[in-house]
Amino acid sequence: MLRIGLVGAGLITDLHLIAWRNCPGASVVAICDPALERAEARAREFAIPAVYPSVEGMIAQERLDALDVASPRETHAGMVRLAAARGLHVLCQKPFVRSVAEAEALIAEIGGRIRVMVHQNWRFRPAYRQIGAWLREGQIGRPRAVQVAARSSGFLPDAEGRVPALRRQPFMATLDDLVVSEMLIHHLDLLRYVVGPLRVVWARLGRSCADIRGADRATIVLEGEGGLPAVVEGDFAVPGHAPRSVDRFEIFGTRGAARFVDMKLTLGGAETREIAFDPSAAYQKGFDDCFAHFVEALRTGAPFETPPEENIGTLKLVEDTIRLAGPIVDFRR
Repeated sequence: MLRIGLVGAGLITDLHLIAWRNCPGASVVAICDPALERAEARAREFAIPAVYPSVEGMIAQERLDALDVASPRETHAGMVRLAAARGLHVLCQKPFVRSVAEAEALIAEIGGRIRVMVHQNWRFRPAYRQIGAWLREGQIGRPRAVQVAARSSGFLPDAEGRVPALRRQPFMATLDDLVVSEMLIHHLDLLRYVVGPLRVVWARLGRSCADIRGADRATIVLEGEGGLPAVVEGDFAVPGHAPRSVDRFEIFGTRGAARFVDMKLTLGGAETREIAFDPSAAYQKGFDDCFAHFVEALRTGAPFETPPEENIGTLKLVEDTIRLAGPIVDFRR
């Protein structure tokens, strides 16, 4: 049984702790957060036996096998260094670190002393795993085009004049690269999982919300192998949409097409199929299967699907998007 120490007790950690509870090969035995009352609340909710105000205290006192790093992005590199010094493996929330250069330096520094996996749970969601399976089975044929869109009203003021996305995650207000590095990084990584290597050829960023520093919308045009066109669109200030975003994914191939719209996945072509997903269950399963993969790979020695070396490809798409987009277009006027 792997003994896990959870670093951070913020909003997303309830999904982490449910995933660990659903994973038979691991158990969270300690949690730490500088806001000790948050860690204590999580510990009470999930019966975690030990609580600490710092990761240093936790790893000094507890017998751990791995860290689940769910702390703010600016702490990730330091957490990996601490883990490497103690021989603890790491599952690290995205973004792994803040830049490709920092990722390359950190990989060289830890030098294989521990195993690290970047937590990119979107690619583990059941609808996208099914699309990947259909591609491998030849149901879709060679991809001809792929596009993914995410839309919500999360950055529009509600009836009380408050911004729902910032009520949930206030830190988003200060991120310069918000829409790309925090939100659409999921979709960029997902496209890499589905169709392979990509490069950014054009991008545009825009902002509608007056309460944030970065952009709340983006359009990204990419190109894959053989000139495959791919488009990522995200707009999180759309009137009439729910505050929480829902994906729309479409891939067209030489033999068929797969579409994921309104939580329903369809396959068209020589064979037709339709699968409906429960939103909450599918969301949690992405976490469950990601964490199960981490544990199984540690148990068997198999490679991680998203080690830092592989995740550099996603970080590069983030960096190239921001570079090519140029100044944020202001839609508040």
